Amino acid sequence: MKSSQVLLAAAALGAAFVTTVSAASSVPNLRSAVARNRHVVVVYSLGDLMPGRILVATRAQTAPNGKLLKANVRLNEQLTGTKVANGYRMRTRHTLGTGRYYVQVSGVVVGLDCTPKKPCKTDWSNVRRVVSK
Repeated sequence: MKSSQVLLAAAALGAAFVTTVSAASSVPNLRSAVARNRHVVVVYSLGDLMPGRILVATRAQTAPNGKLLKANVRLNEQLTGTKVANGYRMRTRHTLGTGRYYVQVSGVVVGLDCTPKKPCKTDWSNVRRVVSK
């Protein structure tokens, strides 16, 4: 009788932990992306994630993990931002040539078990198209 109660309590605790972890890792959302003076300007939200990277690529193809393919990436910068009403706003430091590009941002799940050999999980946003003139 006692062992079944302990087992039931452990199962409930495990379910609560899984629910907490999944709620903490919300997917990044790229709300808007435009090209201004050949810089990319984005507005994004990360939920509980820490800022990761902003990628700008020539094609919208993604890898199985959701990240834009490295071969197509033209800009890869640290994601920073200024707080605005619906998230954070950032302008890239580097400029683009004229053309059509695809933009994506990432957020990093922060955990206590992240090490250099086992880095924290990175979540990738939706992809948005911009045209640089």
